[in-house]
This record gives sequence, C-alpha cells and structure tokens, in this order.
Amino acid sequence: MSRRSRRRPEDPQEPQAPSPLGGVLGELARRRGWDDRLRDAAIHQHWEDIAGADLARRARPVRLHGGVLVVRAESAAWAGQLRYLVGDLQRRANEVLGERRVERVRIVTGGPEPGGPSHRDPA
Repeated sequence: MSRRSRRRPEDPQEPQAPSPLGGVLGELARRRGWDDRLRDAAIHQHWEDIAGADLARRARPVRLHGGVLVVRAESAAWAGQLRYLVGDLQRRANEVLGERRVERVRIVTGGPEPGGPSHRDPA
C-alpha cells in the first residue's frame, strides 16, 4: 500500500506566514477581556517614574483595578505623607500611563506583601 500525500485546498482565510507573537497575544488578551488588566499592571513597571525614586522606595503600588490605585506605604508616617500627595500621584500616573486609568488613590499601611520583595535596604 502506497501512501499518498493529500493536499488540502488553499484556504484564503488561513494566514500564509506566521503571525507575530505580540499580535497573537494582544488579540488573545482582547478576546478574553484581559487587556484592561494588562494595561493596569503597567503601574508596577512605571512606578518609579510616577512616584519618584525616593517615594518609590517607601511605597509600592498594590494594584490598580476599576480606576482605584491602591498604594502600600511602609509605615504610618509614610502613609500620612502620601495622603498629601494623592492628587499628584493620580495626575502623574495618568500622564505616564497615557490615559485616565487612575480615578482615585487609596493609601494603605504595612510592610511588603508576604512573599514579595523587601522595600528596605539590606543592613
């Protein structure tokens, strides 16, 4: 018995060349409804640009969801300072992210998230 190669008819909808991975992942994120979450996650990548180097060492974004940016300060003193700066943080975050993603900033107090990186310099 001989094997014959069966050729499929050309499908005009089938891509001829591989699609770029970024485009495929972007389309998947859009279809799954993940694109907003991915855009919101950019707050972590750009935090130092938003908060400045000194403040970024003392406070970290926890999450950005539904327009609310939650920032964790390392101490009550830093949380108090941050509360004076919420307007500036909101404005800067929206400038850096390129759109009005942050509608409100909420400050919480405490050390780093369990299992997360430490914000203190090693002794």
